Formats: sequence, structure tokens, C-alpha cells
Amino acid sequence: MSIKGKCAIIGYGETEFVKSKNSGNRSNYTEQCNAAKLAIEDAGLDKSDIDGLIAICPLDQKSSWTMDLVEYLQLYPKFLDNLYFGGASGNAAILYAAAAISSGLCNNVLLVGGSVMDTKQAYEHGLEDTVDFERDFDTIYGPMLDNSAYALIKQRYKYEFNAKEEQFARVVVNARYHASKFPNALLKNLVAVKDVLDSRIICDPIHLFEIVMPCTGGCALILTSAEMAKNSKNKPVYLLGGGQSFDRGMWTPVYGNNPSITTSPVKLAAKQAFAMSDLKITDMDFVQLYDCFTITVVISLEDIGCCEKGEGAEFVEKTDLTYKGALPLNTDGGQLGRGQPYGGCHFMHAIEAARQLMGRAGELQVKEAKFGLVNGNGGSMANQCTLIFGNDIP
Repeated sequence: MSIKGKCAIIGYGETEFVKSKNSGNRSNYTEQCNAAKLAIEDAGLDKSDIDGLIAICPLDQKSSWTMDLVEYLQLYPKFLDNLYFGGASGNAAILYAAAAISSGLCNNVLLVGGSVMDTKQAYEHGLEDTVDFERDFDTIYGPMLDNSAYALIKQRYKYEFNAKEEQFARVVVNARYHASKFPNALLKNLVAVKDVLDSRIICDPIHLFEIVMPCTGGCALILTSAEMAKNSKNKPVYLLGGGQSFDRGMWTPVYGNNPSITTSPVKLAAKQAFAMSDLKITDMDFVQLYDCFTITVVISLEDIGCCEKGEGAEFVEKTDLTYKGALPLNTDGGQLGRGQPYGGCHFMHAIEAARQLMGRAGELQVKEAKFGLVNGNGGSMANQCTLIFGNDIP
């Protein structure tokens, strides 16, 4: 049984993104609860209408977070989930919520994430909370979390395909261009290729501007059945296809069917999503790709079918990726332009897809947008979840 067209996003909410040092009295609870309130109000629902909840646990909290949040919000859900796949968590949560709604377990699912986040916190909790086999046999002998893991992938990609640093920098230039026009973005200053290359090397060959900046913020959205979405005050954004794929160690390629670290599980996840939707990449009016690093975007563009393997860096260089261009990419600025609020970042790309398909993107609106792809990426491109959305059911 397919979930194509069975569910729709009818509302969303975001708190103000701020640098960690400016967080003041904000907390993990304030970010998720305020984002939830905004999403419920945007959907035109009452809190009592929410009978399902999936929350992304902040990095410094324990696995009981979702239950704690239920009590804090005073919800009475019939469906509750707490999942973690890194940056693929948000898309996976939407996919699982759709399955729950389609099977009759619940009607209106609140999906929420967000936190007060900084780099120190990430490293304090990221290693000690890792499962035993990763901590003992993977992480200590390989990359130490994100920066060095993605540096390894980028270095190998450059070696295999002769990609140039100037080409990767184009991803940042595009992100900052969109962020400069997006109200809730932190990195609004425009940059040129030279600025990216002049930013200091953090982990060779990755420059500072190629890496997301942790920040404080929260994001939430409401998913409901297609039938109930007919009465929504907002234009429904239907989930048309979805796919997941796992094929790699969380931080190092210690197992997997594909020995290459320059081909990611996006390839299979996107194939599944397109097959379910009966659409193809050329039908997409935009793509919202998880962009924790520039190399993530380049490889994802290849593996969702925009170009052949090894041509991603050249594709970025030669294609107009702005909201007015041939393939609008991360039209709100993405994480490289807006910052990365842990948990909230998992839903950012889906919310921007909903914003575009509802026709609410303002100056950054993609003209006559009808279909869009959203990809979530976890670990060092270790697991992926790809979703296809549309404001119509083909």
C-alpha cells in the first residue's frame, strides 16, 4: 500500500534563529514548545486536535525527551515516537507520521525539533552518547564526528573527479544569496567565491564557510490526512513519495554494499521516492537538500539524478541555483545560510518546501512551484531519507 497523496502538511512554525551567545533565557523547551504553538496556530487547529507527536531529542537530553515534551505541552496523543537518524531524522519522522495517519493510528501529528546549541555542547555530548560499537571500534580510529568525516569524503571526491575548490564555494555563494533575502536567517551577508576560499581551513580541505554554524532555534509542522487537509486554511502540501536508505557506518565507511564514499545512500532513497510519486527529477520545481557541508550538496545533486556521478561540482558551477534559476536550491538559504539549530534543522528543508508550495515564500517564491524534493542526510552521508512533495496529486 502506497502513502502517496494520503497525507499533507497544513501548517508550520519557526522560532527566531539566533547565535548561541545571544540565546539569553531560551531553552530546549522554549524552542520546541514555541515552534509547536506557531505550527498549530498556522494550521488553524486547537491543541486538543493534536493526537500524534514526534519530537527530535536535543543533543544534550535523554531518550525520554518526547514523553517529557508531551507532559510540558499537556498533549494526549494516540501516537508517539522518538527517533534519531542524524540529519535524516526530520524527513524520516514525516514518513513515519504519514504511515501512522494512513493506518488510522492518529489524525493530526505535530512534528517538532529545536534546541539551544553550540559547538562545545555538540562535542561534549556527541561522543559520549554514541552507541558502544561506534565509540569503541569506529570513532576512536577514524574521523572524530562531522568535520573530519566530511573532509575525508570531500578529499576523496576531489581526487576521483578533479573537482576544484572554486566549484564547492559556489554552494555557499548560492546559500548566502538566498539567506540575504530570508527574514529568519543569520548569515545575511553576501559572499563571493574568493571569500569562501579565504576563510580559514578547519579540517583540510574544508573551509570555515563550508560548514554550518550551530545556533538556537526551533521548527515544527503539522501533518494530517489528505481528507482532513481539504478543510485547511492553508493550501495543503501533499506527501507524494518517500524513501530511506542506510549504507555506511555513522561516521566512517566500516560496512556497506557500496565501497565508494563518493556515492551516497541518497541514490537509493531518491529512487524509491520517485517511484512512489510517479515523478522524476525533471518534474521538480526546486530541491531542498540537507547542506551541513558543501560536499553534501554536490554529491546529493548527483545521486538524485541532476547530473552524472563526478559532474556535481561542475553542475553547481554552471547552473543557476537561485530561486529564479534553472534548478532552485535551498531557497531559504539552507543551513549554510541560516544556521543550524539542532533538531530544528531536521525540519527546515521540509518547511521551506511547504512554504514554496503554499505560495508563501515572498520575494524568494519559485514561480508556479508545483513539485519539490527534500532530502535529509544523517551521519557522514551514512543514511538518507528523501521525500517528494506537491500542492497537487498527479
